[in-house]
Amino acid sequence: MICNCNEKVKTIVEELQNSTVQAPLDIVLIVQDPQLWQDHPHWHPVITGTARFIVIYGRPTDEYILQKADISYARAAIILADPKYGKQADAPSSLNAIAIERANPQVHTVMELLSSMNRPHIEQSEINEIICLGEISEKLIASSCITPGVTNIFENLLTTEDGTPQIFIDTIPQRARQLSFRQLSKKFILNEAPFLLIGYIRHLRAETRIVINPKSTGLLNKDSPLSGRSKLVTMGYQKPDFLPYL
Repeated sequence: MICNCNEKVKTIVEELQNSTVQAPLDIVLIVQDPQLWQDHPHWHPVITGTARFIVIYGRPTDEYILQKADISYARAAIILADPKYGKQADAPSSLNAIAIERANPQVHTVMELLSSMNRPHIEQSEINEIICLGEISEKLIASSCITPGVTNIFENLLTTEDGTPQIFIDTIPQRARQLSFRQLSKKFILNEAPFLLIGYIRHLRAETRIVINPKSTGLLNKDSPLSGRSKLVTMGYQKPDFLPYL
């Protein structure tokens, strides 16, 4: 489900429905301003497959509209910044996200944030992921100065086009618990797994730590045992099945 419309709708819908790593997704777009949507046909995605794209007019905070959009069956909800609110769009976006989380606490919510100054406040909510394009672009620009061409790598990783690898995050299987990154990497390589283990996520008492290409020393390193709450970060062309390679 996507809430609100702006210039990003076309790319998001086409990427999700043309993905080669999962079945095409049915997508419901909730539009608050019908005129805004109709006045910008270049925002409209081109639907070529069997997946459905449905537009519903109404407010994402309206329980009736959410039920009409089948929120109880939604896998994820993307809350885009509504252009009609300009730079003040973060406030209504957060209200939309709260309404969605209340209607379906299991849905994975992703919110587009315009101002990084609002991040500390938004992080106090139940929103699963907050994406601030300003922060990302600033870091990419800086990284490009240090490593020319790095933006091309990220662009390749973030597309769902056929023939491009994807990054996956999956819960560690029971058989792999208490093994280390080094041990798991060795097993996957020796057993010729069609994916590459590039890191892990550990849930500590006070925070969640993302460790990519772990070092040999430090609190979380190559030899740190991974608990049942850990998640593995892999790169491959399809969602990994760990068990045959353990």
